[in-house]
Amino acid sequence: MLMSPSQLARLATALGGLPILGCLAGSPAEGAGIQYGDILLAVNGIPTGSWDDFLRARSCSEGQLRARVFRQGTEFDVSIALRASTKSPLEILGELQSRGIMPGGAGGGPLDS
Repeated sequence: MLMSPSQLARLATALGGLPILGCLAGSPAEGAGIQYGDILLAVNGIPTGSWDDFLRARSCSEGQLRARVFRQGTEFDVSIALRASTKSPLEILGELQSRGIMPGGAGGGPLDS
């Protein structure tokens, strides 16, 4: 059974991570198997307890990043090959918000650039 977005956000907060409410279709995150209900714990070993933490960690990633993910009681690492993009991570966050994948900067999953 899928958790509601609010339940997922509470669990992510308790784990010190970010809730994933979806990925953009065709994105590297989707291709790597990231899905609704995952919790992003770290990027390249840097904890992602906030979107600022994520953006800092993501800005240091060139070509690929390693995401530490929590899913259904298990932690695992996922390598995500990043593609060149003309959009900044903040622009991608805005796109996620506009598509309802990330409400108001507090949910979603910007692993999509």
